[in-house]
Amino acid sequence: MTQPAMTQQGVPNRSNTTRSAPRSTLWLLMAALACFALTGCGFTLGGPSTNTQEAPMPTTEFSLLNEQGVAQIKESKSIRLDFRTGALIKHEVGLPDSAYGPELVAPRGQKFLLSIVGSEDTVTAETDHVRFTTTDTMPTLDIIYYFLTADTGEEYFALVREGVEKYGIDRADAENWIDSVKARPDEKHEYVLTPGFSPGFGVTYDLRYDGSKSTQVIIVSVSAS
Repeated sequence: MTQPAMTQQGVPNRSNTTRSAPRSTLWLLMAALACFALTGCGFTLGGPSTNTQEAPMPTTEFSLLNEQGVAQIKESKSIRLDFRTGALIKHEVGLPDSAYGPELVAPRGQKFLLSIVGSEDTVTAETDHVRFTTTDTMPTLDIIYYFLTADTGEEYFALVREGVEKYGIDRADAENWIDSVKARPDEKHEYVLTPGFSPGFGVTYDLRYDGSKSTQVIIVSVSAS
């Protein structure tokens, strides 16, 4: 049997019998230990996580009045506004504080279903025209206007009486005006009724009756006062 070569100090020279571990193996072992340590501390290694999700877009039950909101209103033929504080907050309906608000006009022969939610009740109407009052320095839209129309006198008087029943408009004031129109149906009659406040805000009927025209108009304004 061949004996291992001896060093000068008498210690066997093992370089011929056992090869030392390559350095690359040591580096791999150290890297694996580092990965284990980082994972245990809550770190993740590798590329971007595939489990990430985009934050959901905010939603609301009320209509927006920016360009996107107006397009949705025209498509759905529906407008729902939150007037519980007595005004519309511009940034809450998608508008900058300098905006005047859109003028919403339905296509000819069509109408929007309008709902204005108050602190006590909701105003509802079918209308072809809605607009707003504000200034370019106010952060709110303070008055909402919409138009009611009727093709006959009786339909018109029914709309007036509906305002009395639903919104608390003064009954005696309304009936006195109706009687005056019936007494002279071919003439022009313009009158602003005493407002009602039962929804939690003021509802005012500005009556525009003209016996020479086929369509009669009520301009309704909604405001805090």
